[in-house]
Amino acid sequence: MIHSMDIDGMLDSLAMRFPVCLASDEFHFFPQATARRFSWSRWDDFSKDGVAETVEQLNGWVKQLKILSRQALSFDEQADSTMMVKVLRTLREQLELVRTQETQPTFYLTIIGIGLAEAMEAGTQAMKQRAASLPQFIDQAIDNLTCIPRLFCEIGMEMLAEQRKWIESLSISKALSAPVLNALERLSRHLKNARISEEFLPGIELYERIAAEHMGCGMGTEDIAHALENEIDETESILNQTAASISSNQSWQAIIKDLPAPTIPAGGIPEMYRRTIAELASHCLSNGMVTEEIVKQCPVEVEPIPEYMRPVRSNAAYSMPPVHPPQGGTFFIQDAKNSAKLPADYRLLAAHETFPGHHLLDTYRWLQESPARRHIEFPIFYEGWASFAEELMFETGLFSGPVEQMLMAKRRFWRAMRGKADLEIHTRRRTLDEAADFLVSRGMDPNRAGKIVRSYSLKPGYQLAYTIGRQRFKELYEASNLNEQSPAAFANRVLALGEIGFDRLGQILRQGG
Repeated sequence: MIHSMDIDGMLDSLAMRFPVCLASDEFHFFPQATARRFSWSRWDDFSKDGVAETVEQLNGWVKQLKILSRQALSFDEQADSTMMVKVLRTLREQLELVRTQETQPTFYLTIIGIGLAEAMEAGTQAMKQRAASLPQFIDQAIDNLTCIPRLFCEIGMEMLAEQRKWIESLSISKALSAPVLNALERLSRHLKNARISEEFLPGIELYERIAAEHMGCGMGTEDIAHALENEIDETESILNQTAASISSNQSWQAIIKDLPAPTIPAGGIPEMYRRTIAELASHCLSNGMVTEEIVKQCPVEVEPIPEYMRPVRSNAAYSMPPVHPPQGGTFFIQDAKNSAKLPADYRLLAAHETFPGHHLLDTYRWLQESPARRHIEFPIFYEGWASFAEELMFETGLFSGPVEQMLMAKRRFWRAMRGKADLEIHTRRRTLDEAADFLVSRGMDPNRAGKIVRSYSLKPGYQLAYTIGRQRFKELYEASNLNEQSPAAFANRVLALGEIGFDRLGQILRQGG
């Protein structure tokens, strides 16, 4: 039998080895957990010996779980075993084959920023311990980054400059900050003088494995390309037809550009999002997707994206700390200044990131009793659910009308376009410049296009999760409608089960379980 302690022990061991990566949902190939014997003085161990020991440990756990899975297990136990094998094998291959820890300065800088931010929230003593041990972690990064792709080096230097400014702005003593800033200066000199490689893409076969297994698409790249192309064609058709119903002489791009700007309240854009989130939560509450107790116990904070994360983070993001039971999360927005402009699709964006998207999915995940279902998430499930969750707001009547339908189709269109760019960059069908030009040719701002195609190289395959995941949820939803399930009933069943995978989820939904 697979007991919870088996999985708890694996997670605890990983959290001891990688305390920051497992404490944050920023690192999507790691499970999320906090070590029982937690220490603020510990940073993640990506030393060559540490990684070798971890890989050996992961191999042993996978073998144990495969042996256990041959026993007479219940459906739930088999699901948990399969999930653990998948996440442990993926982490092993990321460490052993992809080797981000040997090529991406931004990987270390992200860990540094998140690790310090966590310590600041915990108080002065935690910050002292984290900052005091940070120079050693930075030196570990220098030791590992021996041959760096030029692109990764450039992005790393940009992020490093932002991070230095951020650390200098913190209210900590010079005795603590000076050694950290000196270590960052050593890293800066190392990046300027490091051996440089022009190649930054994983091998095509490795990318195919990342897309199929690590991301969870379960498809070959040709099938993924076909699915993306179908999505682009379908959404373009919706956009053009909807535009024609609104104006006979304007394109959909022009109609969206000319939409009147919403009135920003006194609290600025953050307050606008807070009001929208409250509206979404109230709607989900009235439709039975969430309880009043959960809404109160798991609030959504709205904060600007930290400066040190802006070079690598998108326009918006959501994060929930690994706490059972959950205590809420944060919706990060790109620019919280009162002078900033809200995107036309800000209500759909809020639905994606909060209710009934990421925030609701994470809330129910952290309410799970099973450690496997509580601590593990998969990109295709995570982004697929949030993308499909936007459409549930149409199904339940909160969003309606041609303008919002056009905005929804626009979001689907650009997700598929970004997925296509990701796929074609990594299968060598387009260079970065060609991929950026391709996005610009379809209406994306040139500066944004150039920036985002660079960022895709840092997380190969991630852009596929939105479209492919949304399609999987859409297929399950349409099949469930044949059994006359309401949108809320579908959402409740999916959220209650955890991220057990689409095949098992489909089996349960078909059985009406």
